Amino acid sequence: MSPFNNLPTGVDSQLVARVLDNCKIVSEKQGVKFTEFLDPFHREFIRPLVANFFGVRYLEDGGYAGAEKQRLAIFPDYYSPADIEMPIAVLEIRLSDPTRVLSHRDYLGAIVGLGLKRSYIGDILTFAGGAHMIAAREIADVVRSLGEVHKFRAEAVEIPPYSIRWEEQPVRTISFTVASVRLDAVLSTGLGMGRSKAAELIKGDKVKVNWRQIVQPGFQLKEGDVLSVRGRGRLELSLVGGETKKGRIRIEVKKFS
Repeated sequence: MSPFNNLPTGVDSQLVARVLDNCKIVSEKQGVKFTEFLDPFHREFIRPLVANFFGVRYLEDGGYAGAEKQRLAIFPDYYSPADIEMPIAVLEIRLSDPTRVLSHRDYLGAIVGLGLKRSYIGDILTFAGGAHMIAAREIADVVRSLGEVHKFRAEAVEIPPYSIRWEEQPVRTISFTVASVRLDAVLSTGLGMGRSKAAELIKGDKVKVNWRQIVQPGFQLKEGDVLSVRGRGRLELSLVGGETKKGRIRIEVKKFS
């Protein structure tokens, strides 16, 4: 059966096609091919597709242990993974104000503003005075031309991977009750907006659950789900508790900036 039959909602069919083309090239002509950065949802879908190709193996790397977004190297099975050099660059973005803490979306917006595709940008780890960004080697030179982030002067320099600095993201825990653990209900209270506005974001393809695009406001969430809202940050449904005397469900949400 073709992998394009009954694709799960949210799977990028063009991305899948590119990966399969790369697998075919490696299988027939040898050599090594690299994907763009993939989120956990797409990696989970793509792994078995790559594994089904005879004589082909793959390696995942996002620049540091535990990276959310990672590239895949697709190579012949007689290659040693140790010989594969993933085309990844680690860049340190330094702000003119060493005390200023900017958000992930501030840095992402500045980088995309250089005309770069988001798929070639990996994780961005923020801290006071700057951020560490994982990028495809192919775009590193362009990133180094960065001069401003959110109205602050900035410069980007390449650093060795072992210098990556990671700090806990600022997080706020919100506890509230809902009639049901619907996506629009959790999003509404978690982001402090009306239910209709939350539904509008969902239907407008701006919300992902566990890195998968969801367009149904009534989608039922479960404990541990991660909600990403374009331009507004991320929520984690950290606890689904018991019911109140009025039959409402107690939940706890972590809100990341």
